[in-house]
This record gives sequence, structure tokens and C-alpha cells, in this order.
Amino acid sequence: MDDEIEALKQEVRHLIAMHTASYVTITSLVATHPHPEHFQLHLISALEGVLGSERLANWSEDQKQIVRRVVETFQNVRPAAPIDPLASALGDRDPRHSGR
Repeated sequence: MDDEIEALKQEVRHLIAMHTASYVTITSLVATHPHPEHFQLHLISALEGVLGSERLANWSEDQKQIVRRVVETFQNVRPAAPIDPLASALGDRDPRHSGR
């Protein structure tokens, strides 16, 4: 019995780690999406479609609220500033900005 409990605990730890990795990845994708307004509209439609689906019909209200809260978190992610590795590496020596 102790082995089964430890196996379940290990599985929960792995699921939490996988969720964290997914969260980081999806947050970056949301922040760098080329059309954030389209993304947000699709996210709202997809959320309502999933929550109203037969697939989730037997889920508890707690589970559905978790889905809603996580998706709504992504709706609050704002577009990221463009990343320019060359400017980061060269700083003041960046020749593209020498005419200022």
C-alpha cells in the first residue's frame, strides 16, 4: 500500500512539473502571438465550447472552474516587446543605431 501511495505522489509531482512547463510555454506563445486580439477571441470561444461539451459533462464544478481560471489567466497576458538578440548582445555598439 505504501508503494502505491508513493507512486501516486510521484505521479502528482510529475503532473505538476508538466503543468508548470506547459504554463511557461503557453504564456510565451500568448505573449508573442502575432494577432493578440484574434487569439483572445478564439480563446473565449474555445473555452465556452469546451466547458459546454459532453466531454466535460461529468467533470466536477471544481475541475471546470480550474479550466476557466487557467484560461482566463492567459487572457491577461499582454503582448511581449520584440526580442532583438543582436541589440542585446551589442548594446551601444549596435551599428544599426549609430545614426542617432
